[in-house]
Amino acid sequence: MDGMGVRGIRIMAGMTQAEFADALGVSQSLVSDVENGRRAVSRDLRIKIAQTFGTGDDIMTAIARAKESGKLAL
Repeated sequence: MDGMGVRGIRIMAGMTQAEFADALGVSQSLVSDVENGRRAVSRDLRIKIAQTFGTGDDIMTAIARAKESGKLAL
């Protein structure tokens, strides 16, 4: 998962960065840094996202395919 994947999950959830960060128990600046490629997606953040939003490999694959096809406007 990369920053674009995180952004895709956040957008699919209909949340702002601040709301997404609050739901994950992290700072909004961390979410911003990850989405903009200034920080890598840590293992802990991946786990928090999966636990909070129920995102497994199938969702990540769908986001990757949509990104590749240009159908997910990020």
